[in-house]
Amino acid sequence: MFDKLKARYDGYHFSEKSEDIYNPYSLLNAFADQKLDNYWFASGTPTFLIRQMKHFRTDITAIENLEVPSSAFDKPTEAMTTALPLLYQSGYLTIKDYDRESMIYTLSIPNQEVRIGYTEGLLPTYVGLEADEVQTGFALKFWRALKKDDVNLAMCEMQTYMAGIPYVEGFKRKLQDAANVEGFYEYTMYLIFSMLNVYVRTQVKVAGGRVDMVVWMPDTTYVFELKVNDSAENALKQIDDKGYAIPYQTEGRRVVKVGVKFNAETRVPEEWAIED
Repeated sequence: MFDKLKARYDGYHFSEKSEDIYNPYSLLNAFADQKLDNYWFASGTPTFLIRQMKHFRTDITAIENLEVPSSAFDKPTEAMTTALPLLYQSGYLTIKDYDRESMIYTLSIPNQEVRIGYTEGLLPTYVGLEADEVQTGFALKFWRALKKDDVNLAMCEMQTYMAGIPYVEGFKRKLQDAANVEGFYEYTMYLIFSMLNVYVRTQVKVAGGRVDMVVWMPDTTYVFELKVNDSAENALKQIDDKGYAIPYQTEGRRVVKVGVKFNAETRVPEEWAIED
């Protein structure tokens, strides 16, 4: 129980020397209700924050493990040129590490509660989905498939789910503009994985280039390459040719390579190729 409390509500730091700090409001509510819930986000992610992230064209897939100087986030919001100071000051990011030699801070999302609330607020804005649409039915099936190391079943579930997504009103033009851009599918998959509290990173730098997406499960690391106007087999070949999976082969987990082709008209994963 303690580990679950720590993962959900712990993780705040206000300097490079501070110990982990729990969110007291959420912690007290969890004890009172005798259950773990996302209390801080009962009223949703502030619309002002979402507007600022859109205004500054924030890359939502690059929020975690940011390495920056203090000048990047320790400034008044009226002087900000990115959304980073607002994300830090509002508690969506916190200090996770500090390198004294380079004077560089590592900022990241504090805990599970913040990650889920952050993702819920971003889903409609960035990909037109509502959080409850992701969580209902699909989430449990997709999670169980990944837990069983059945990525083929997981992708089938994602294909079926995305084919029936009721996108919010007014999002059609944005979809038409984004449908041929691989980054749109990275955003969509990133947010879906994050909603399920699965650790995921996109555009991960390795010696051979940038991996589209890496997903960490307890026993397996999934290396994804996404394509729109190319085949799943070529996506898988790119993983091999550029050595995208090599950095993860010594982590003690099974490594699975997945090439995915999305259909630009239907905006769903059309085919995929899988290799251990």
